[in-house]
Amino acid sequence: MSSSSGLVDWRGRPVDTRKHGGVRASIFIHAMVLLTNAPNIANILNMVSYLRATMHMGVAEATTTVTNLFAALQVFSIPAALLADSYVKRFYTVILLAPIEIII
Repeated sequence: MSSSSGLVDWRGRPVDTRKHGGVRASIFIHAMVLLTNAPNIANILNMVSYLRATMHMGVAEATTTVTNLFAALQVFSIPAALLADSYVKRFYTVILLAPIEIII
């Protein structure tokens, strides 16, 4: 029970690659990543403005500080994903780590 492309669904039927997966699924994933990361741009601009005006930092220092902060936040997702996929259920990981993400 295989199709010409060698792909079958969970029932063992041949998969029509024009209808399942491929570009349609990847466009959805890329759109979701774009929509979840778009608010970060506004936050970065606001934080740079805050650090320059209120904290009296230079442009380079404020930009470096904000870049380092957002890089640390992105790196934090790697151990969280490892924890969620390997040891704990994903729901419990979200419940455990969501307050930490809100605080940071």
